[in-house]
Amino acid sequence: MKKLRWAYAGLLTTLLACAAVPAHAGPYAGAYAGGPDDGFIGCDGIGECNVTLDELGNISGSFNGFFGPYDVKLTHIASSTLAAYAGLEVTSYSFVGKGGSVPFRLVEGAIGFCDIGVSADGRTCIDDNGIATDKKGDVLVFRPGIIDANGYGHSIIDVLSDTVGDFVFATDFNVLEVGPDGNNGGTYQTVGTGWYCGSPGCSNPPDAQERMTWHLISDSHNDTPEPATLALVGLSLAALGFSRRRKQG
Repeated sequence: MKKLRWAYAGLLTTLLACAAVPAHAGPYAGAYAGGPDDGFIGCDGIGECNVTLDELGNISGSFNGFFGPYDVKLTHIASSTLAAYAGLEVTSYSFVGKGGSVPFRLVEGAIGFCDIGVSADGRTCIDDNGIATDKKGDVLVFRPGIIDANGYGHSIIDVLSDTVGDFVFATDFNVLEVGPDGNNGGTYQTVGTGWYCGSPGCSNPPDAQERMTWHLISDSHNDTPEPATLALVGLSLAALGFSRRRKQG
């Protein structure tokens, strides 16, 4: 089985050697961020492996590649307090997984979500006049961690959100948010990622074609009112009823 997998890897690498590789600013910059870092995860088809998350602690995923079965645990965790995030609303998640017999870990990087427009190369956000502002409404930050003794890859995903308006944050690639304010979001599709040679850095660019699709629900709202809110509404309705009874009297 192992020989067959390596034979497949060698064939695929040869076929892809002549394929055009998009230019990126850094070693793993661009649309690599958030993709699997191992070439044997098996998420080669677009949409086979995807995650949906929001700013309220909700996250879910679907993993249907050909090197399964997949064991991935997605969990909302305490928000990061990194100094780089100062002044931003942060929602953090852990991604712990294995695909078949290999660790499922994410490539490091940051992806911006632009409210108005994106430059043709995806490097910056632009305004209505096509001028680069690089102001984002949201950012996904992918932070790979350890591979544990049981062979599971660990990663952290931080969702950075605007509190009083769009913000500037260094990203490797950017996509457009769609939908009206208060009910919008965006989809980010990685290019081919993953390394057959063992780990990120042993070749550049990646020599595999793993892919991940990320769906961010932005400006989401919790439909369940807080108890204090319910109490205020109750008091307001009671006061309104009392006022009407006085007028009728």
